[in-house]
Amino acid sequence: MIERKIIIGLITSTEYIKLIQSIWNAELLESATARRIAGWCWEYFDKYQKAPNQDIEIIFFTKLKSGKLPKEIADEINDDILPGLSSEYVKEKFSIDALVEETKKYFEDRHLALHTETIEALRSSGQIDEANKLAIEYKPLGTNIHNIDDFILYPFQIREKNIKPPVTLVSPWLREGELTIIYGPSGCGKTLLTLAISYILGLNKYDTKKAEIGEWKVKHPTGTLYIDGEMGESMMDERICSYEWLGRQTNKYMLKVLSIPEYQMQTMDNFYLSNRANQIKIISWLKKHPNYKLVVLDSLSTLFGLEDENSNSEWNNKINPLLRDLRAIKVACILLHHSGKDGKRGLRGASTINAMSQNIFKLSNHRDQDPDVGEAWFTLSKDKQRAGGFQFRTFSLKFSQDKQNNKTAWEVTSNNSELE
Repeated sequence: MIERKIIIGLITSTEYIKLIQSIWNAELLESATARRIAGWCWEYFDKYQKAPNQDIEIIFFTKLKSGKLPKEIADEINDDILPGLSSEYVKEKFSIDALVEETKKYFEDRHLALHTETIEALRSSGQIDEANKLAIEYKPLGTNIHNIDDFILYPFQIREKNIKPPVTLVSPWLREGELTIIYGPSGCGKTLLTLAISYILGLNKYDTKKAEIGEWKVKHPTGTLYIDGEMGESMMDERICSYEWLGRQTNKYMLKVLSIPEYQMQTMDNFYLSNRANQIKIISWLKKHPNYKLVVLDSLSTLFGLEDENSNSEWNNKINPLLRDLRAIKVACILLHHSGKDGKRGLRGASTINAMSQNIFKLSNHRDQDPDVGEAWFTLSKDKQRAGGFQFRTFSLKFSQDKQNNKTAWEVTSNNSELE
């Protein structure tokens, strides 16, 4: 099987890895086991600039010990892949050039097959225009219609493009095309806060005082695409309805929700945003709906399904492409994430997370918080602020939920965090 040969090549040949870098796309592999091992090989190569060879066994047993490896994948690797490494890969029997050609042909075939499947799915669902458009836009694997010389510019050429500065959506920090990470312990109020921001951005009368969150004020209304990986449609609807007392949203900027739990249940598609094809679906939707200039990702753990959140390679390969796309089309992004087990150590995950973000805000539970009475009370502080012109000031918010009247409200309170 070709995928087995590809994996053997990745494990044992640095030359093979270098030769297929330009065409590599893990999503073209059918086998979940092959995708998993390939990910380990590329992580190793990114770190050491060579193939892992027998170190793949150390990597495997480390992953196995962590308890994050599905049993069926662990069994296949242990019983089928590892025992054959020493006997199967003998240089006299192995032509790297031949394997590179086989890999290219296989990836080209899979690329075309997946593209055709998507077109057929659109046609079957009655989306003929979209199917035709996708068929016209097809490009063979590795095709690059742009010359990089066209993008290497003098400063005056950049100025001649008359690029408009990013619009401020919520003063003083949320601007088009920028990434803000909001993190904190589970249940502290991240979703409540972000839903409040998303709702007031779509209000028909967005300058009303009751729609302010501390010193944060809507400057430019916009639609929000809220991608939910945790709660499901019913709970999302319940929470959104609890903000309707603020006023009606205008149709142009009405909050929209993509609930992944419901999507997976209906389509049987194991949907993760780490899949480049899924990222392209989101970007395509946003391009068709230019009134939506904010995407909320709730949360990193549930939407991307990273095997190792501390891996810079996983972030660079599976998250950053989407974030770069959002920046290119000037769509702001709020990414919700969890703090580490020790809240004082801050944001959980790889160091590369800092490079892509303009703002990183931390939520810390207020000492007087009482979750049993249906409130979220937290102090909001900054870890990072790149935007110039304003000084972030720490403040505390208390969200109260009146379930009888289906109303969620908030008030600014004195600062008093558990982590102070």
